[in-house]
Amino acid sequence: MMFSEHLQQYAEEKYQFHLPLLGERREEVERGMEACTADERVLMKFLYGTMPLRDAGEYGFDVFLGFVKHSLMVYRTMEWCREIPEDMFLHHILYYRINSENIEDCRRFFYDRLIERIQGLTAREAVLEINYWCAENGTYESSDNRTVSPMTVYRSGKGRCGEESTFAVTAFRSVGIPARQVYTPRWAHCDDNHAWVEVYVDGAWHFLGACEPEEILDKGWFTNASSRALLVHTCTFSDFTNQADAECLGRDDLMVYYNGTGTYARNKLYEIFVVDEAGNPVSGAQVSVEILNMAEYYSVAELWTDANGRVSITIGLGDVHVHVEKDERCLETVVSVKDTDRAVLVLEENDRLRDTWVDVDLEAPADYPMHPAKLTREQKEKNRSRIKAANQMRENRIAGYYQEALAGKYPEEKEILSAAAGNFDEIYAFLSKDENPDRRALLHSLTVKDYKDAKAEILESHLTGAACYRKEWEEKGRLDLFVEDILCPRILFEEMTDYRGYIQAYFTEEEKAAFRRNPMMIWEYVKTHIHFYPELDYQTIFATPAGALRLQHGSPLSKKLLFVGICRTLGIPARMNPVNLEAEAYVDGEFVTAGERSGGSSVGSDDGGSGGSRIQPEKGRVLLRAEDGSQWNYYQTWTIGRQKGNRFVTLDYTGIRFSDAAASRTLELNLEPGTYRLITTSRLPSGNQQASRYVFDLGPGEEKEVRMRLRTGKLEDMLVANMLEDFEVLAASGSEGGREVVSARSLLEGSANILAFLAEGQEPTEHVLNEMLEQQEILNQLDARIWFILHGEDALENRTLKKVLDAIPSIRVVYGRMDEIVEPLARRMYVDPDKLPLLIVTNPGMKAVYGCSGYNVGSVDLMVKLLKL
Repeated sequence: MMFSEHLQQYAEEKYQFHLPLLGERREEVERGMEACTADERVLMKFLYGTMPLRDAGEYGFDVFLGFVKHSLMVYRTMEWCREIPEDMFLHHILYYRINSENIEDCRRFFYDRLIERIQGLTAREAVLEINYWCAENGTYESSDNRTVSPMTVYRSGKGRCGEESTFAVTAFRSVGIPARQVYTPRWAHCDDNHAWVEVYVDGAWHFLGACEPEEILDKGWFTNASSRALLVHTCTFSDFTNQADAECLGRDDLMVYYNGTGTYARNKLYEIFVVDEAGNPVSGAQVSVEILNMAEYYSVAELWTDANGRVSITIGLGDVHVHVEKDERCLETVVSVKDTDRAVLVLEENDRLRDTWVDVDLEAPADYPMHPAKLTREQKEKNRSRIKAANQMRENRIAGYYQEALAGKYPEEKEILSAAAGNFDEIYAFLSKDENPDRRALLHSLTVKDYKDAKAEILESHLTGAACYRKEWEEKGRLDLFVEDILCPRILFEEMTDYRGYIQAYFTEEEKAAFRRNPMMIWEYVKTHIHFYPELDYQTIFATPAGALRLQHGSPLSKKLLFVGICRTLGIPARMNPVNLEAEAYVDGEFVTAGERSGGSSVGSDDGGSGGSRIQPEKGRVLLRAEDGSQWNYYQTWTIGRQKGNRFVTLDYTGIRFSDAAASRTLELNLEPGTYRLITTSRLPSGNQQASRYVFDLGPGEEKEVRMRLRTGKLEDMLVANMLEDFEVLAASGSEGGREVVSARSLLEGSANILAFLAEGQEPTEHVLNEMLEQQEILNQLDARIWFILHGEDALENRTLKKVLDAIPSIRVVYGRMDEIVEPLARRMYVDPDKLPLLIVTNPGMKAVYGCSGYNVGSVDLMVKLLKL
């Protein structure tokens, strides 16, 4: 036996506790255990005893056994694997789940593609080489919140940062290198989050960007950004031998979180003491540490006070929003970690100020060179060359999946087939099986990400299962309901499965008939029969409808998915409301929230019948008014949340817009009665925010008008002080018409500067150039140099560019490799690296005081004003 008695006992106890909860899976699991070797059995029991209970209902025994067999193989064959502690092997090599990805037994697939490539390398060298392989097979793409499997990233060649890091961790673990995903739930200085990777080599953890190879470890584009983090964490799926070298943030459901902020950012151990109105400590109070990001307060850590009313957390040096609650009492405040070491908070009766705007300023941590790695010229050139080759290899492979001759038969679906990438054969097989028009309708009801991993067999099951309901809804003139809310296999972000067949077989004909007569009986069934044990699950992932029935277990959101899945299976249009994530069924000609009605409802009727009694009262109406010209972008400058318990839950109004009236912008919202909170915020270039909040009550049928408030900073608030890394450009030499490579530093000394990295001919650049023409008189007198950085001399043929150079002859033109220069500069200025033009204002030398990317109205005028400061 290669494992300790401590592990054997731990695994057995956990397994025995979980075994009665495995429902239909129990017999399969017990039978599988009997066929395992002794070592395999210990690890399988460890997995079944610690995995999210949801996973046991979704995947068969052999899937997990594949991970166990592979981890034992690399342990026995890879030298660096045999040197690590037992708990590290369990958490960071064996474990099948990295975060919230779909699970496929794929470790051998990765191993086979890497093992020869890393033969003879040290562990450190192998890590660097594997990350180049990752870049050859995956790159970044913004997408929805569903996390695909590492195999899907490989087949599609793309993934968001959480998927890239899951892909890279899988690659490292496949060859026995301990690896884990590192995560900042929300940045403090910009509206986003990020995930990357740490690997354990040479006796320590080192970080790297997933699919973003470098020539050294502990370097990535996010190095400066992470130095501004308030919180960075990692997690494990069990508490087996807690990591002695890391601060444990505690458990959240099944997960155990560890604080990694100290590796990346300046920080301090901050204490919060909660007392009552008499000054006595309040034990057992829940303290939520929150970051204002995307115009909502997002909880990044949940802590509970001890007997002294105390919690503590290592956190970055910025401002955080703190929510404290116990029983019916709660409080909210902002604390400055940079300026204080502790806060004493008085927990009083919940009495939030109503119907008035309350302002709050939040300061983001300043960046600091925690990992000031420098590469040699040779290392930079080698890295550039290898990344260029990796990109070409990846693009060629992905392009090879697309079959033009076949796709040409379906011109309206060519975009879908192209997006499918390595899943082309599956999508084409489903699409081309016959001429059923619902095949195309089903495909168009899916998300872009679905095209990358949907299986033809599963799509076929949904097409077949829904077919019998088509005629009914066609006759009602509501094919839209049929396609979107019956036929569509996608409910939310769950794993796509053939749940219809399972549900049809699971219930009796009598039960199904009763459900059709009254869909609210489905919700009663779900509430009664589906249980939930939060401490045994990971709420970021959802049980599928079949999985929830199989184990009779599911999270609150999984129960809603089950309700929708049963409804659709039985021909009842149903959906998840995108604003509040409530499950809804189509009853009496309208969508009704699950549980809202009781009694004999007329399912699917469009005749306006009233069957059933309405439990929920009439909605209220809120009219929001905003001054003309304000930038009202949901999840950027404003959100609205509804109070549930002592918390506000943000409503998802993604894409909603204020109407452009002559006098003011207006937006009407029809809302359930309750208490609501508006949050507005302006993000300054420094990353700091000027926010406001407005709390109000809304009664049944009540109409309320709120005048929106969006604060704007002073001009000096726009200034930053970011040192830029030097870069090279091609500038005019002393000889006539000559060019020479020079450093930017040498050009920028002695004067303030405006750097304009342009993409001539593109609309955003054209707008900026036209603004410069409007401001030519001022720019000609400006006490600063203006530099145009172009990709090549052919850019000078652009008509607008020519006009600007003629109108402002002092502008200096240089040339550079835009694909190499722009991204690091944009990231250093914390602006979008994918948008040109990039405009940067510097003091003499390389200290940047302002930057923006893309087109922002008035950007030229703003730069002039900032230079005058």
